[in-house]
Amino acid sequence: MTDLERAFAALTEKQRRVSTSFAYYDGEHGLVYSTRRLREVWRDLDAKFVQNWCAVVIDALIDRITLTSLAVGDDDALTAELAGLYQSSGLIHDVRDAHLAVSVTGEGFVIAWPGDDGQIEAYYNDPRLCHVAYDQDNPRRKAWAAKWWQSDGGTRLNLYYPDRIEHYVSQRKASDTASASGFTLDTVDANPYGEIPVFHFRLSRRRIIGELATIRPLQDAINKLLADTMIAAEFGAFRQRYIISQAGVQGALKNAPNEIWDLPAGDGTGQGTQVGEFGQTDLTGYQGMMDKLAQSIAIISRTPRHYLMAQGGDPSGEALLTMESPLTKRANQFITAVYPTWQELGAFLLRLAGRTVSAVMIVPQFERIEAISPMAQAAIRKTAVEAGVPLVTAVRDEGWTQAEIDQMLADKQAEQAVATAGLGQALLAQQRQFDQGQGGQQ
Repeated sequence: MTDLERAFAALTEKQRRVSTSFAYYDGEHGLVYSTRRLREVWRDLDAKFVQNWCAVVIDALIDRITLTSLAVGDDDALTAELAGLYQSSGLIHDVRDAHLAVSVTGEGFVIAWPGDDGQIEAYYNDPRLCHVAYDQDNPRRKAWAAKWWQSDGGTRLNLYYPDRIEHYVSQRKASDTASASGFTLDTVDANPYGEIPVFHFRLSRRRIIGELATIRPLQDAINKLLADTMIAAEFGAFRQRYIISQAGVQGALKNAPNEIWDLPAGDGTGQGTQVGEFGQTDLTGYQGMMDKLAQSIAIISRTPRHYLMAQGGDPSGEALLTMESPLTKRANQFITAVYPTWQELGAFLLRLAGRTVSAVMIVPQFERIEAISPMAQAAIRKTAVEAGVPLVTAVRDEGWTQAEIDQMLADKQAEQAVATAGLGQALLAQQRQFDQGQGGQQ
């Protein structure tokens, strides 16, 4: 197979898988039945009921992961330049989308390249549009990458190599193109940077799998129980009354306050006139089962239970840290997985600007993951400083950016200058008083 054929096959294969994962996150769930017979019975069900825990599981993780900046070791000048590129390229606005795609589908993509005006651009790409193939001799080295998209009623497809970019075009939409033979080579551009500009974020090298893969069956079960609950509520939650009578009075009876039913007695030979009611359906069993399934989702996804269900009382700071420790570890594992790709992307942005920096020198800086109260944080900082840890190191470990640290040091210097000036004025005043006293004695 050619690279074009491989790219077409890979991009075609992932369409349904990625679309399904995003649909679960967005709450667009199809109702799943255990048997075909049930599916046929409820095929005319008009309403759709969804209790979307998939979004809770994903957002609980993504809300903890915030990339604040990209730094360059101890080089303040390059750090400032990279910070400018991080802003001007638009990458700062796409970070959450990239992390969200990685969490939902298992992979996310960012492409960096100079625009038509020469301005460096870096932007998130939907996983359904991109694919990266790796060298079989070195699975960490990209062999080539591909991207396709709809354009002018047809489809364009780019193949990216370290030395060139091949542009292909098809007159049909991707969904209508049966094979790679529908694409023809349009143009070839040189790649002067010697690196494939498609950056592949992924959770695992073994398999492309997102955070929702293990909980989707449980989500289906919850939606089925919720639909059963609503159907039971519609048909059996209210008491159903019945009348047994040969007088044919049912059509004349009204159910309203202060309404009196005049029912004739039985004839003494057949079934006597009788009224009664059926008991309503108990819905607590459905809710209890849904709660158990939600608890299973919390356990499997390592999401704190209080994210998915109400709990009595407010936990203390230490208790909250303990309850959220599995989520914290999960977030740390996520950062560990995407960290090298952020390093590569930061180094490539500088290369586009004419600066050569090794990827290992790039330091992606994230906000602190743990949820901790300001009072507890201050106590931890105070203990660290008293134990001999420099204040700058302590606040850097908390997730402070270099700009925040520099501002703190500048404020501290200004405060010391004011204090020194105040001390000098006080000493000068004392000296004057002393001089005046000596002159009086003379």
